[in-house]
Amino acid sequence: MRKLKIKAYAKLNLTLKILGLRPDGYHDIDSVFHCISLHDELALSPRKDGRIILKCNDPKLPTDGSNLAYRAALTLRTLALKKHPDKRALGATISLKKNIPIGAGLGGGSSDAAAVLLGLKELWGLKDLAPSRLKRAAASLGSDVPFFLRGGTAHVTGRGEKVRVRKCSQEYHFVLVYPGFPVSTAWAYKNHKITKNRLTKEPKFSKMFLESCGMGKPAVDIFGYLSNDLEPAVIPYHPRISRVKADLLKAGALGSLMSGSGSSVFGLFSDAVSAEKAYSKISKIWPGSFLAHSLSSGKQLDRFIPNQSK
Repeated sequence: MRKLKIKAYAKLNLTLKILGLRPDGYHDIDSVFHCISLHDELALSPRKDGRIILKCNDPKLPTDGSNLAYRAALTLRTLALKKHPDKRALGATISLKKNIPIGAGLGGGSSDAAAVLLGLKELWGLKDLAPSRLKRAAASLGSDVPFFLRGGTAHVTGRGEKVRVRKCSQEYHFVLVYPGFPVSTAWAYKNHKITKNRLTKEPKFSKMFLESCGMGKPAVDIFGYLSNDLEPAVIPYHPRISRVKADLLKAGALGSLMSGSGSSVFGLFSDAVSAEKAYSKISKIWPGSFLAHSLSSGKQLDRFIPNQSK
């Protein structure tokens, strides 16, 4: 029986500006999403009984309808059955190996969902499913899911569903730290409303960042654009994040920033050697540390793991 393995990469928010609350309760954002090498692994195998079964190596993660990866499978099956009512036997067993920390602002759940959409489309032979329909299905699952269909570097606006992939030829090197606790995205945005008078006032850092990335500028030329409007809302309640930022700078990072709504913090380094040296120090202080580098959208095409589709 055919099986398939696929990687679900994490992302960093290199910039995140909150533009305002929308009538639908979401926030409009302006952000630079950047895919990195840290990833989960999903193994997909077909089932003839039409059931969707999700298994996970992390017992803290639900495996029912409250899991985004599970809902992605149901969404894709519904789409397939509308077009091919004869495919009622479409089912799958999904085995999820979590490496990306949960509730860490790294987009792990959204990336898993996008990987399920792409993987089951391949596994179920849905070649006639248009990319636009897949993108709409991704947007229906969550704000960050559409980005992970392509990955790479992107200018993300709207509530997160408007994704414009941008060129980034330079490979950047990071050390990530998960400080050991999750932060609720909903709480962070809710608290942001209270602290918004203390938001960063910097101009269009996203535009400046993307222009620099597009020209292949090194890390030393871009670290000054790192910015996150949610830091003032989150850090006062979680001072450990501030300590991680300081430790990363002390270890040689050009800049350090909380990713998304937290709790993970990343340090941007000038090159791979600097990042590796810092990782050897930081990982002794913070056990939840990771070494990672940029992934362009081209490399994202290699997310299917070879020789595993038998």
